[in-house]
Amino acid sequence: MTPTEPEGGRLGRDRALAFSDGVFAIAITLLVLNLRVPHVSGHNLDQQLRHELSKEGGVLIGFAISFYVIARYWLVHHRMSLRLRLVDGRFLIINLVLLAFIVFLPFPAEILGIYGSEATAVVLYAGTMVVIGLLSLALWEYARRAHLMGPMFEPELRENRRRSTIPVVVFATSIPLAFVSTNGAKLWWLLLVLFPVLRGAVERRRPHQPATPAASTSRGRPDAGPSPARGPRR
Repeated sequence: MTPTEPEGGRLGRDRALAFSDGVFAIAITLLVLNLRVPHVSGHNLDQQLRHELSKEGGVLIGFAISFYVIARYWLVHHRMSLRLRLVDGRFLIINLVLLAFIVFLPFPAEILGIYGSEATAVVLYAGTMVVIGLLSLALWEYARRAHLMGPMFEPELRENRRRSTIPVVVFATSIPLAFVSTNGAKLWWLLLVLFPVLRGAVERRRPHQPATPAASTSRGRPDAGPSPARGPRR
């Protein structure tokens, strides 16, 4: 079987997607393991508890950001699964590498929570996020160009690219900023939340435009399928 030959048709696709969903769920579950319940005793329990919880602030921030990003990429992956018809060897390899970094993410998230004031921790976390975003984008592009997916319209294609590209840009630009200010780099990540809110407000004011099918750049075939038959020549 060649790397581009479909594997098992619908059954192969369903198994790949079920495995992917399981890995995303495990990765999100692992994030919460970084949170530890403080154990205090003696007098002034309330004051001690507040103090111990304040020390977990960095871990909570890492958990919140990681959960948001993993959930965001799961949504991107889910939208692709709705269009996906077949899988092949190359698709499975790219998908497995993506899942490997998704599962790896709780480790830099914990490092960030413990050593969040150090540039190395911020760069490790941001670098992992950049790789995840690039792999997500690569998976979409390969599935589209290899004709593993059903018809897609241009607005949907742009939206999927945007969802994978924005985190890459935000985290990549925060890496040099981390060497100047780690707090500034982490505040820069808030753009992940602010940008969709601002963009949504702008989109609501734009006039609606009809969707057009996106054309594929490979094999000379459009993603939306064959063109309608022409009438007889006169």
